Amino acid sequence: MPNVEPKAAHGMLVLGEEKVYLSHLPMFMDPHAVQYILEVTLNSATSDALQIYTKDRRTTGAAVYTLDPEPFRISDLVALEGQQPKLTSFTGTLFRGHFERGGTEILDPVTVEVQRVIHFRHFDHHASRPAALNYLAFGKRSELFLAHWITKAPDFDHHIGVRQVSGSASTVLTDAILQKGPRLEIAGRADRPNDRLHESDQVTVKFLDGGPADVDLQLAIGREFYEEEGDLATEMHSH
Repeated sequence: MPNVEPKAAHGMLVLGEEKVYLSHLPMFMDPHAVQYILEVTLNSATSDALQIYTKDRRTTGAAVYTLDPEPFRISDLVALEGQQPKLTSFTGTLFRGHFERGGTEILDPVTVEVQRVIHFRHFDHHASRPAALNYLAFGKRSELFLAHWITKAPDFDHHIGVRQVSGSASTVLTDAILQKGPRLEIAGRADRPNDRLHESDQVTVKFLDGGPADVDLQLAIGREFYEEEGDLATEMHSH
C-alpha cells in the first residue's frame, strides 16, 4: 500500500498588509517537516477579512499573527507536472498572537485563497547546514520580509522585515524576483540563532539562487515578527 500523507492542521505565521503571506510553522516530524511560504488573499462571507486583519495589526501594533487552518495535506499545495494543485483554498481561524499560546481569535472562519506558492521544500535530514546565515526573501519592494532558511535540527524559525539600502547595488530585489523567493546569504554571520538578524542591523547579502550571483546588496533590518527555536530543537517533536 502507498504511504498516504495524513491530513493535519498546519499552523502558519501571517505577514504583510499590501499583500498577505502565510509561512508554515514547521517541525522536524512528518507531516510537518516542510518549509513553505504562500501569497494569499483572505476572505469572509460576512465581513471584509483583509480590513479586519490589517486594522487589528495597525491598531494593536502586535507582531505575531497566526492562522489555525482546517486539516489538509501539505503535498496538495503543489502541482504534479502538467496538473493543477489539488488545494487552492482552505478555511481556518485567524489569531492575534500564537494560536497555541494564548492568542486572541480575530476571525473565524476565514477563507484562504492561494495566489502563489513562493517556496516549498521538504526537509532532508541528510542535508548539510549552511556555514553562513541564509534567508529567503519575499514580499514586495515596499513591504519586504526575510524568513530563515531551515535545514536540520537543531534549527530556528525567524521572520523579520527588511528594506534595501538605496543605491547599494544596481540590481534591486524587484517584485518579480521576490515572487520566486530568492535565497540570500548574509556575509559574516554563522547559521545559528545568536547570529540571526536583529532590528537596526545593516548587512551585506548575496544571492544564492533566484538572482544574479555577482551582486552584493545592502539591507537595513527592520521589525522582528517571529522567532522560534523550541519546535525545531530535535528531529521529533509534538505539541
